[in-house]
This record gives sequence, structure tokens and C-alpha cells, in this order.
Amino acid sequence: MSYAIPDDTRLKGVFTPMRFEATVEDCIVTEGEIPADIAGGFYRSGPAWKRPSADGTCGMINIDGMVQGLVLENGRADFRNRWIRTPKYLLEERLGRGMFPLTDGFDDWRNWGWGEVVDRNRYNAATPQGTNWVNIFPFAGDMVASSEQGGPPIAIDPITLETKGIVSWSPQLSPGIHEPVCYGDNAFTAHPKWDHDTGVLYGWTHRDVKPYVTMHTVRPDGAVETRELWDAPYNTFAHDIWLAPDWVVMPFQPFLIDKERTTKQQLNVFAWDPELPIILALIPRHDVTAPVRYIHTDLEPQYFLHTMSANVSGNTLTLDGPIFNRPPLPLEQDFAVGDEVTLFYSIARSQLGRWTVDLTTGRTTSELLSDRPSELPKVDERFYGKGYRWACQIGGDVKRGGMSMNSLVVTDMHTLSEQVYQIRSGTPAGVMEATFVPRQKGSPEGDGYVIVPVSWWAENRGEYLIFDTDDITKGPICRIELPFRLGWTGHGHWMDFR
Repeated sequence: MSYAIPDDTRLKGVFTPMRFEATVEDCIVTEGEIPADIAGGFYRSGPAWKRPSADGTCGMINIDGMVQGLVLENGRADFRNRWIRTPKYLLEERLGRGMFPLTDGFDDWRNWGWGEVVDRNRYNAATPQGTNWVNIFPFAGDMVASSEQGGPPIAIDPITLETKGIVSWSPQLSPGIHEPVCYGDNAFTAHPKWDHDTGVLYGWTHRDVKPYVTMHTVRPDGAVETRELWDAPYNTFAHDIWLAPDWVVMPFQPFLIDKERTTKQQLNVFAWDPELPIILALIPRHDVTAPVRYIHTDLEPQYFLHTMSANVSGNTLTLDGPIFNRPPLPLEQDFAVGDEVTLFYSIARSQLGRWTVDLTTGRTTSELLSDRPSELPKVDERFYGKGYRWACQIGGDVKRGGMSMNSLVVTDMHTLSEQVYQIRSGTPAGVMEATFVPRQKGSPEGDGYVIVPVSWWAENRGEYLIFDTDDITKGPICRIELPFRLGWTGHGHWMDFR
């Protein structure tokens, strides 16, 4: 069957889908050289439109997923990208058509792709709807792709990028906003954190009915410890957390998720209710039976979509990351039925900020640490949960009500001194989330390299830029070129082979 790519904002410009699988061995280096001490892979995941959906629309999360991998070793780079062959993907590939019409299958901004499946039939009755491209992270020797809602995590081979299947520990997880349709059909966050020394993964599942959050601590052998938060205050969209030495710190922010909005109100699954208080849950890391402390704040409405990291000093807890003035997703406050979708950073902007919590009194304050628009924070992940100092983000400029991303920004979170390198100026390009690579396995925090993927979509080429953290202002020490446009990817992580 033949068909055209729909005329949809979600499939244009930097979001134009990369609809092919590629293997590029011994990639061309156009400038500098790949550091010989690097050995590992940089993996990223994102949407790659494969075929028309069952309802003919383009819900972002309903688009099939693709993983991209750049493996670096002995001064050489090999690139691969492969479809994430979820149960949904395999079913639709076999039948040659979309099989999952959704209750949020609207032909406008309301379509996100997390509605309920309208027609469960003999073909799709026992097939999860997840596409598993929101993030991909290392765990127990595999890369794990997660869709946050709609289906269980999927294991990916870090060398071949072949899909190995649903992770063996998925039956020990819990459902998200959708009821399971088969054994092991549970959900898992897209932004877990982990302890570099033990390999323990700290994750959770969130939903729109009580218990709104269930914590899942996953050990490398696949054992899962679970804790249901029956006292969680409301159905927040629990997208990310901070990992502190003693707690998982989960922010309950008034950005809500509720799938019934798609049927009862004909709206998308998300809502912004700034009348609700921001509440911090301090969830003990090392004892699933210890009480959770909820800190009710007096913070003005604001929003962390992605966290950076946390520090504890005496009785003070600091929580860092880019603070939005409001969620960066389209809402009914902004658009009318029939309006075209506007994506991500077009309608909101964020700046590096900090919440400071007095652990004795619970008093919490907020401050902006920079006036530069920025997002997609990354740290030296060996220091998750241990306190930190080094961080980087993708920075940009104010653009109407949102922001345009164009730079790499490295920040010393103790002194707040910055290093900035502008990657693009006039040429259209997607400057995507970076990753940190330690120089050696035991290098000090922040000593190493930063890799930034860039999609020069207007020129139909891709590039990976490698910076030395000693001084990123000198520009990339290496440019790795791909002879095609990189598909847009939201998130990813480094897996070290050393």
C-alpha cells in the first residue's frame, strides 16, 4: 500500500521522519579526531512515522519509535538506527495498516496519542499500544526503551540495536493510565535514575486514579521492590524526579494527566490547574516501608518538565533544573478546537532555576539562576544521587512566547559560572539533547566530553559534535558527519563499555 506523509506540523522541519534503517560503519570525521580513550555508545530514541494511524491522525506518542546509536571505540564511530519493534509495531507491520484508533485521535492540537484504544478486536485485543520512544536508558547490560504510558519497557541490544523484547521484569511493574491487555502489560517512567555503583534503577509508574504513583526499585537481577503511594495528593503528570542521597524527590505539580478528558470533554489528556499547590514527596530510597514526607509549598505556579540534580547540605535540600513559566505542551487555555498543533518550546520557555527546601521547617523558595532560555539538562550520571556540581543544557534565545535552541551551555552549579558555545545561528537545524562521557572510568565529576547530536535538516545531513569539558568555548574537538538528516529524538543516554 502506498500513501503520502500527512501535512502535519508533527512531521515537518526537524520533525520530518527518518523512515529508513541505516548502518554507517567507520563514519566520516570532517574535523579533528575521535578521542581514543572513549569506548561506549550514545543512544537516543524518537518518533519515526511509519504508516497512517488507524484514525488517520498524528498523535505524537502514537507514532512508531526509532532508536539511534553511535558507538565509539578505538577512535572510530559506527552509526545505526533501527525501528523499536514493539508489539504494536509488529502487529501493524504484519497486517500492513494502523490498528489502534484512540479516543484522543483528534485532527488538531488535542491529539497526543495517550487516549484509550477505541476498537479492541480479535487482532489487537492482547497487544499493548505503546511505541516506546520517549527515552532509552542503560540497565543491566541492555538499553531499555520506554514510552512512559501504553506498554512495558523494551530491551534493545546495544551493539546491533535489534529489539530483544519486553523486559523480563515487566510483570512486577504496575499499570499506568491504561488497563493491561496481556500479561506483563505494565508501564514504567521514561526518566528513571540509577545508582552507578550498585546498578539499582529507581523508577515509578503514574496514573490518573489512586494510587496516583507507584514506586518501583529495580535491581540488576530483575528483582523489583514496589511501593504504592496511596496518599499521593493528586494525578500529576509525574514525568521526572530528583535522586538525593536518601530520597527520591517527586514533585507534584499542577500539570495533570486524565484520559477521561478525551471522552467526557473532547480535550487532550493534559490539564494545567495553577490553583493546586506544588507538593514535594520525599520518598525514602533505602526502606520501602519508611514514611513518605510530603512538603506543601507556597510556590507560585511554575513547572519542571525535566530535572537536573539535587544537593543536600546540612538541613538544606536544593533541587535544580530548567523552570518553565507553564507546561510547554498545548492546552485549552491556548487553543480552540481545530487549531493546528504547536510543539514543545513554541509556547513556553524555561530558564535554569532552583528550589531550596529547608528540611527543618519545609519552607521552600524558588529562584532563577540564569536569564538564558535553556532545557534538556544533563549531568555526569555516575553521580546520580550523590550530590553534584557539573551540568550542561541546550541553551537558546527568546522566540515569541517560547524559545529557539541553538547552544551548548555548561554550568558550575556551585559558582554558577557558565561556558557557552553557539552551535547554529542562521541555518535551520535541530540542536538536540547532549550526553556526558567521562574521560576515564574513574575520572573526576565532569572531566571528559560532551556529545551533541545536530540535525541539519535543511541541508539533509546529520552531525555529532564532541566537546572537551576542559573548555567547550573552543568549539568541538571532533565533528562526525552522517550523509542524511538525523531524525528528531527527544532523549537518550550514554552506555560505557570500559
